[in-house]
Formats: sequence, structure tokens, C-alpha cells
Amino acid sequence: MSLIPISIDGQSIAARDGQTLLQAAAAAGLDLPHLCAATREGFAPIGSCRTCLVEVEGEAELVPACRHPVRPGLAARTDTPRAARVRRLAVELLASEMSPAAAARHPATPFQLLAARTGADAGRFGHRAGHRPADASHPAIALDPEACIRCGKCRAGCRDVQVNGVIALAGRGDGIHVAFDAGAAMGASNCASCGECAQLCPTGALAPKALVAAGGRAAVTASGETVCPFCSVGCRVTLHRAGEDVVWAEGGDGPANHGRLCVKGRFGFSYLRHSDRLTTPLVRRADAPKDAALSLRGAAVLELFRPAEWDEAMDLAARGFARVRAAHGPHALAVLGSAKGANEDAYLLQKLARTGFGTPHVDHCTRLCASVPPLAEATGFAAVTAPIEEIARAEVVLMVGSNPDSNHPVAASLMKNAFRRGVKLILVDPGTQALSRFATHHLRTAPGTDVALLSAMTRVVIEEGLYDRAFVAGRLEGFEALRARVAPFTPERAAALTGVPAQELVAAARLFAGAGAAMTFWGMGASQHAFGADNIRTVIALALVCGQVGRPGAGLHPLRGQNNVQGSCDAGLLPNYLPGYRPAAQAGRTVVEMFDAARLGEVRGLYVVGGNPAMANPDLAATRAGLARLDHLVVQDIFPTETAAFADVILPAAALAERAGTVTNTDRLVQRIAPAMPPPGDARPDWRIIADMGVRLGLPWADLTVERLFEEMARELPALAGFDWPLLARDGHARYPLRPAGAGDSLFGDGFARGQRASIAPLDASGADETTDADYPFILMTGRLREHWHTGTMTRRSPVLEALSPAPRAHMHPDDLARLGVPAGTQVEVRTRRGLVRLAAAADPAVRPGVVWMAMSFFEAAANELTVNRLDPTTRVPEFKFCAADVRRT
Repeated sequence: MSLIPISIDGQSIAARDGQTLLQAAAAAGLDLPHLCAATREGFAPIGSCRTCLVEVEGEAELVPACRHPVRPGLAARTDTPRAARVRRLAVELLASEMSPAAAARHPATPFQLLAARTGADAGRFGHRAGHRPADASHPAIALDPEACIRCGKCRAGCRDVQVNGVIALAGRGDGIHVAFDAGAAMGASNCASCGECAQLCPTGALAPKALVAAGGRAAVTASGETVCPFCSVGCRVTLHRAGEDVVWAEGGDGPANHGRLCVKGRFGFSYLRHSDRLTTPLVRRADAPKDAALSLRGAAVLELFRPAEWDEAMDLAARGFARVRAAHGPHALAVLGSAKGANEDAYLLQKLARTGFGTPHVDHCTRLCASVPPLAEATGFAAVTAPIEEIARAEVVLMVGSNPDSNHPVAASLMKNAFRRGVKLILVDPGTQALSRFATHHLRTAPGTDVALLSAMTRVVIEEGLYDRAFVAGRLEGFEALRARVAPFTPERAAALTGVPAQELVAAARLFAGAGAAMTFWGMGASQHAFGADNIRTVIALALVCGQVGRPGAGLHPLRGQNNVQGSCDAGLLPNYLPGYRPAAQAGRTVVEMFDAARLGEVRGLYVVGGNPAMANPDLAATRAGLARLDHLVVQDIFPTETAAFADVILPAAALAERAGTVTNTDRLVQRIAPAMPPPGDARPDWRIIADMGVRLGLPWADLTVERLFEEMARELPALAGFDWPLLARDGHARYPLRPAGAGDSLFGDGFARGQRASIAPLDASGADETTDADYPFILMTGRLREHWHTGTMTRRSPVLEALSPAPRAHMHPDDLARLGVPAGTQVEVRTRRGLVRLAAAADPAVRPGVVWMAMSFFEAAANELTVNRLDPTTRVPEFKFCAADVRRT
């Protein structure tokens, strides 16, 4: 993008073509007065407040900087007497909208600071009488109408940026007011609780309740920035504290989120000072035997342990592992990490496993949703070929088995921005979801039939000659085998298998193949099957024969689950790969296989860092049996988890927001993090605890630092060529691989990492392990809610998130509930061949008939008590999306 020379108040700056004067000033670090405008990406100027009026040389009238485009040679002045006088008048008129009492309730807001800056007399024009009551119905956000100046900023954020469409300015004239949906109370509306409105509001009329209760922005005593831990998007967030408590989370202007947050990133950080936090090492009491029949969490876990000093706990932990190794050999030890930590944790943990323990059995929670192995199989590259933001350059998006609005809400907002601009969506999902309303084609497949659907679409593309002939001839191998493989899947046969009408399937295939550029996304709905690799292979095959890779707006993107899944895999926290995806000499056991081996007595010692397999694994009874049989278990976490109940030693870790390091998001962005706040008590960063464990096992790690760990890791990983700590200290982030300026972020425009050609792999041809029958007539699917994350260890300790989603539900189609004679809200028993749970039934038209959908985050009705321990033959991912179930009224 070309640069344009302009000047503001005599200072020369280089603006980008297409910027407004206000945007150019903000980019140059100049603070032009403004109120209703947002300089963040995605906001169109409102131009209603007139506080950004400036004089521009050659213009007779003052111009709003938020709307005025830059041009070569433009000279603007913000500090002239005329501009200052008019700006002060505009602020005084706006102040008349707010009552004096409301102004007193909301000190130090952007509006109050602007009034002070301009010297405005807030009482000059009197005050508009308040007519509307306050609204405190939402668990996290309060509306104070007397503080509202009707600038429209909240509406822009809700409608145009987050694309939730809940907030409007209703009424006429003096009666204009903020409204939710069609006049509902905020708490009863369809509010997604992203908090964008509260972040944008310049007066405090919409504000986080915790911030209001603390005394407003003036009560903030400390602030620090970190990266959100709740998904793989990698949003930067500033945590504002009053004393020890986080009272306000503000979206940072990070490369992935540009100031946006979701409900978890906004209101989920209260877990950092929850009373359940582990603050001192714990050792199991001699009178507390392990019992596989018990499922405990929180305070109930702590009753089994006594406090210990760090030296005692670490000595016991290390000696226990050494004892198992001496008695049974190194292969009797295993290490289970987590993608919730930092790159340095993952790198050092796998190194401890391989050099300190001497075991190949090292894995982490990516195994429970791994969606990248088929991509690496095809391209030789184990990461996305194009970042999420490339969707803005696409014409069509194919999305398979993903619900970004729940799992990646900030990414979903970027997608919705693109769909509103005309990008077409082909959505493959058995149920309806928030993105369904944007879909040109929503292909509602029967559960477990993605391979048939995508094979039929590929057949249409090949048979009608719609494939990219040049790409297939020069850059693809396996095409003829693919042609033969998909030949049996006529549209009519696929329609019979999937329930998707043949004509819609054909239309979707033609749309995708005919796009000048198309992005392809897939998620856990595709990967979390015993045939997940085949699902993904068919997605990739369709994209490759259409040549939809390697151009702006064209690429392959598996939406990852946890905040550092990409970085943890890159760092080698895997049983079959060393750092940088170098094949291991001997492949170790994967997550579920570790616990199968523990039940058989083949794995006897386990070090769990950040994972919670006693809630996350399939068939939890089997997992608990494995945990209970271990001779030695050390759990390192921030809370006493369900897994910690079986530990011999518990080590208290610092949370991501409390330590330094780096994380890598789904877009290959490596971001540096610094402590936003100190850890509680004696909690320590994971890497430091791991290093101490290594020292006690004879490794020379006493003088490690996080900087040295990153530098060592960067030397080991080809993808991080050119990276070093000073680069991240200076820029804060960088995307790998480092590319020349202007090269773009969509990879493989020429060859692939594996060579000139991508490969279309054969299928494993596995299917569902269970089928429905008279005893188990429903299909159970598990997943995540927008308000909770993974096993709920952190989010269920957030009062706001718990208030928004307080209890487990069995989501079923209303017709199914009617057929069973079960009113919504009634307690039901969901049973599979593994066990049963009891919870309330929820009537949910979004769920496909014949399906029961349950979230995985609720300890009191753990969905994974029911799921089946069957693994994909390639990825070793368990089957979380398809098992036979029965539902009965209790």
C-alpha cells in the first residue's frame, strides 16, 4: 500500500492510501481529540459528535477528521482557536445529554477526560431530563441511560464490527435511546455478551458491572497486557485491576483481534484470583487412597492432600519418577502436557520426557482434536496455509464441521464482516448455528456422512470439468486415484446417505469450484471422529482439485482448539515428532493410549502439566481406572482438577497471564507475552517447575531463562528461521515463516513444503464404531458452548460465565422431546454403553432430529462419561461426535 506525505500541526507523517485523517494520526501516535469515532480496524466513521473537527489548508469549513480522507500534501491543524472553540462547544452540547449525577457516577471516562481537555463547561446548556430506567438485568454489563449521549458507538460495535445486531438506537427526536432487540431488557435479549459496547462507550452508560462496583475507571490501580487463553485466535487483552481483582478486560490492538474480544476474553479472567487457585505445593496424605469410583474436584480434592514446601514436593515428585524408571524402565513413564501453556513450557517438557525420563510417551491435549495431520500429509506443512484474515480477499468460504461463533467468536466476527461484504458461505454442519443465516448453501448432513458429501462434490467438479487443470497437472499427485475413489458417489447416492438434496450439493460444488479464490476451514466437527482423518482428507482433496490454495483469499485452515496448540506441536510435544516435526526414532503412546496402558500396568508413572484427562478423555470411567492404578502421578496446574484428585504430588503453576514467554496462534502468529499480574502465593511458571524437575533428575538446567529457551527452540524449528527474542521484544509478534515485505501470508503459491506437488492421500475407510438400535436410538454429539471452554476448569470459576451458562443441558430437537413426552426443562437420563448422566432437557431447534447434543464442560453431568474410546487410525483422535445413546425421563 502506497504512503502519502501529510502534516498535522506541522509534524510530517506518512499516511497509508485509504486512511482517514484520524486513522493516520492515530497510526503515527498523535492523539487527535475524538469521541464517536473508533480508530480500530473494522469501524466506519459515524461523524455525529463533531469533536474531531480540524482545519485543513485549502478548506473553508472545519472538517471531521474521522471522515476526511488523506491526500498528498494535506496539511491539517487541530490546535487553532477556531477548532478549539467549536470542539469545546460540541462537547458542551454533548454534556447536556448527561445528568450531573450520572457524570459523578462515571469519573475518568473518555468523555470526562475530553471535557477536561477542551475546557468545556458541562453545565452550560443545562441537562436533558432522564426518562428511562437503568437496566441491570445482564450478569456482566449495566446500562445507565442518564449517562448516554446517544453517540451511536455501541450500535456500530454491535452491528458493524461484532455483527451481532442486538443494539439499536430506537425512538425519535429527544426520545432516541439505546435498545436491545425489539425493546427487551439487555439480560433477556440475544446479546452475545462480547462486551464490545461496554469497551466502546465513552461515558460509562454501558459499562462492566465489576468496574462500576469498584468505582469506575478511576479505581483501576494496575493494568497489564497478555494473550487470551480461551481459544486459538490469540486475542491480546489488557487486564485492568482494582487491587487484586480484574475488574475490566479491554481488547488490545493485537494482530489477531484488533481490539475485539468475546464473552470469555471479556469476562472470564476472574478465575485468576478465585479462591480455588493452587498457591502452594501439596502432597497426598497417607490416609487418602486413590479410588477410581470417585470423581472429585475443587475443595473436595484438597481434603486428600497436605501443604508442603517446594523442596519437599519436588524431591518427592522427582524421586517417584526415578523409582518407577529404576524398577520398570523408562517406558513405564509418560508425560502429558497441555496447549494452555506457552511454547517454552511445551519445548522443555518434551525435552524432559525424552532426555530426563528417557521415554517416547509424550503427548498433549491436541490429540483430542487433532486436525492438522492430514494437512501435513497433503502439503508437508503442519500449519494453516492462510490466516483467517485472508477471508476478506476470498469470494467463497467452505466451512466443514466448525461453529466459530461458539468456539472462535472473534474469528467469527471477522468472517461475518466478510459475509456481509458479499463473500459466499458453504456451510457443512448437521445442525443450524449462528453462521447459518449467512450461508448461501447450508448442507445439513446426517451425522457421520461428511465423506460421502464431499466425495460427491468432488465428483461433480471432476465430471463437469470444473477442476483447475493446470494445478492438477503441475502441482498435484493422486488425481486419478481420487477420480476413481469418488466415482461411486453420485449426487443422488450422496443425497440418500447424507440427507442433502442432490441439486443443492451440485450447486455448492459449482460455486466453490468457480470461485476466483476460496478459503477452506474445518474444525472439531470434522476431526473428532474415529474417521476424522478421512473427513479432512476429503475436504483437502476438494480444495486441491479446485486449485484453492496459494493465492490471496485461497487457502486451507484447520481452526485449532486451544490457545497454543500450534506452538505446542511445533515444539515437539508429540509422541511421533521431535521439535520442528522431525520424525521420532520411536513413536510413543498418545493421550488415550497412555491410560489404556496405565490400566494394564504398562505405564506406571505420569507427569501431567496443565491437562485434565479425567474430564477431557473419552470413557471417563476407563481414564479414572488408569489414573488410580498409577504408582506415581504428579499434576501441575492452577486448580485442583478432577485429574489432581489422583495425584501423589500437586504443583501450583502460574496462569498464562502471570508469566512471560511466547504463544503461537492458529494463524502461525508467534506472540510474546509478559506478566499482566503476579501469580498468587508460591505458584511458579510451568517452565521453571519443569526445569527444577530436570535438575533433580540430573539435567543441567539450573540457569535456564525463558529467553534462552525461546532462542534454543527457534534454532531447532525450521519454521522459526530468523526468529530471536530481540525480534519479539521489539515487535511483539511475527508470523512464521518470515517472508519479504509484500509477499503475502497465503503460502504455497509455487511449490509445497513436501516438494512441487501436493498429495491426495488414500482414505483409511473406517466408519462409526457404534450404530443406533432399539436400545440406543439417538446419536450423542459433544461440543463446546460460547460461554465455557474445554473442561470448565477456568471458565466455570468465572461468576459471569457461570451466570450466563450455569448448568448442563441435553439439547434435543423439540419434535424428539414431544415424541418422548418430555417437557423442556425436565430432568432426563442420557445413557450409552459406557454409563449415564442426569441433566435437564433443552428444546433446541438447531439440533438435528435424532441427535442429543451435550457440552463437555460440566463436571456434574460429564459428557465424556458417555463417549466411546475408539481412535482414528491416523490421528489417534477419539470419537467425540458419534455414539449411540438413549434418553429417558427420570
